[in-house]
Amino acid sequence: MELEKLRKQVRGLKIEKGVPLPSRISKRINIGPLPLTDMNHGDSLFIEAKNEEELEKMLHSLRVRLSRFTQSNPDFKFSSTKEGMGIRVWRT
Repeated sequence: MELEKLRKQVRGLKIEKGVPLPSRISKRINIGPLPLTDMNHGDSLFIEAKNEEELEKMLHSLRVRLSRFTQSNPDFKFSSTKEGMGIRVWRT
């Protein structure tokens, strides 16, 4: 019995069952396909948001996508920033 408790409690982490997933995770935003491979150095694109809440979700989603894309495509580098009610992405 003691061995079973140790297996469930590795390095102070306890496995818990039945904890509901937070609603913020289920409300992630999909920004759709992006023409990243078609962009040349110095090119930019603008992604428009409907409101401030959507803008923040899009910015996070976009930065995660760009990070993952550049990990598998090391010749591509990007920079992004908020611009009005949208996000501008540059290939650098």
